[in-house]
Amino acid sequence: MDTIEQDLLEEAIEQRADFIPSGDLKAETADNDIFNKVIDSLIKRQTTLIVGPRGCGKTHMMRYASILCQENESKPFAVYVSFNRYYRLEPLLTSKIDAINLFHSWVLARIVVSSYETIKEINHELTDEDLFESLNYLDVNSLGNVINQLEKGISLTEEEQLEVRKLSISNVKNIIDNLRVLSGRTRTVLLLDDAALTLTPEYMKEFFDIFRTLKSPHISPKASVYPGTTEYGARFHPTQEGDFIPVWISVEEPLYSEIMEDIAKKRIHNFNDVPIEVREYLKFAAFGIPRAFLGMMQEFLAGDFKTQQQGLNRIVQHHIEARIEEFRSIKLKSPKLKKLLETGESVFDTICKEVKINNSKAIESGHKQLRVGVSDAQTNPYVERMFNLLIEAGLLFEIPEVVSHGSQRGYTRYIPHLSALLNKKAFISKEKTASAKTTIDIIKSPSTKHPLRRSISTLMAKDELESLAFNLPPCGSCGMDRINQSQKFCHNCGSELIDISTFEQCMALPIHTVPGLTTWQMNKIKKEIPKFKNIGDFLSSQDPSKELRQAKRIGKVRAEKIIKLVTGFVDDFLQ
Repeated sequence: MDTIEQDLLEEAIEQRADFIPSGDLKAETADNDIFNKVIDSLIKRQTTLIVGPRGCGKTHMMRYASILCQENESKPFAVYVSFNRYYRLEPLLTSKIDAINLFHSWVLARIVVSSYETIKEINHELTDEDLFESLNYLDVNSLGNVINQLEKGISLTEEEQLEVRKLSISNVKNIIDNLRVLSGRTRTVLLLDDAALTLTPEYMKEFFDIFRTLKSPHISPKASVYPGTTEYGARFHPTQEGDFIPVWISVEEPLYSEIMEDIAKKRIHNFNDVPIEVREYLKFAAFGIPRAFLGMMQEFLAGDFKTQQQGLNRIVQHHIEARIEEFRSIKLKSPKLKKLLETGESVFDTICKEVKINNSKAIESGHKQLRVGVSDAQTNPYVERMFNLLIEAGLLFEIPEVVSHGSQRGYTRYIPHLSALLNKKAFISKEKTASAKTTIDIIKSPSTKHPLRRSISTLMAKDELESLAFNLPPCGSCGMDRINQSQKFCHNCGSELIDISTFEQCMALPIHTVPGLTTWQMNKIKKEIPKFKNIGDFLSSQDPSKELRQAKRIGKVRAEKIIKLVTGFVDDFLQ
């Protein structure tokens, strides 16, 4: 069973678009109207922000757009840049007085290096002299060193500092234009992935200021963002300067089932071995997130269940518990959101219970009820942020248009995660035995004419609503909450108050607590590899594979899988 779990882990990791080789990514891409609309927006001239929770396909779409442009001379010069390691610069905020300037240089250096790598892929005949001149005599190797040094928190050498001083916005725009000319294209699109630097609002605001100023008649910046925690700063106005394109597929989309099936057929070779009713059940349980569907399908194929329904129940329960746990984990990354997250989880649970009760009545008339209309959800900024966090975690899907029945009766419609509803047995008919087929029949039945309508005051108590606010980080010495944002010393113990580093929090986590490790692996790490007390110890090791292989029965393959799991967890935790 341990071998099966390891294989399943490897398959799950490979579902991330970050790890898929370019050739495989293109071959495994399913074509559909929604996907093509997003790709078109990424290639067109207008500034575009693609929005959606983790796993919905933002990285996949950006990488696919860059590959498409690379292979077609009539399309723009497309530069794909990933900022998924920005969190490694977070400690600089408390250790370097020029942290923002260093971050600014890191962003521009990554863009220049990615632009250089892209032109090398497009035109293999360019000489080093041609490229050096087009880079305005910037040394790309030195820039690579700058990126590595900043991500490791190491001070730059004098030579590297000289190189950094050349990284102005105007110079980078000029370099991009030079390389575009060498590519033979008429314009450039910058595909800036993982741009929602949610753990560090200081960096996020700086990033979108760079994003805004990079725009020119020949350069169209694009970015992937989250709906709940992305802060754009005072100088960037997303609704005025660009188009928001949602990439999350609604379970109410008429072609939902076909789209999800096409995606899975491209990625899971033994897809047809899974019974049709199981595929349908897991499609809806995935709630429009392709990565979730692929993972649950792999889990079913690898599972050893007494009955089909037992397997589905267990898979769905595990999935929604993981989604809730991911939602809760946001408070570790952003402590100021603690109150909003705790209240948001309670509100989400209430919404699911209310939908279940209402749905039981709808089923009797041959209908279903998935939607809940919440009035005043966007009138209180804290309530709006709370709902946006639920959307970002993929727990609520917001139906785009706002419906109003008079000035006092406006409401926003949401669909709660279907795995939560399935886990609460919200699709069970009294007349029929519960099964995958009967459940799918109910989910596919017509919707009721009107959504379930609730006000904020019915979803949360008055004192909860009045107490919604951002949390201030506690004292690092005694744990006492701060009184106000400007407080310099703890009123309880007198210690100097220092902002908590999310990066350092992550590094301090015991390595055996990383989700996804099997019980056997956790015991091995705890008992036989004492050197790795926490994630920081693991990542600082020069050769973690060698250390892991000191434990009995952990060979090269198992060590590599554990390394991928831990580094993947760190990337997810800090994004």
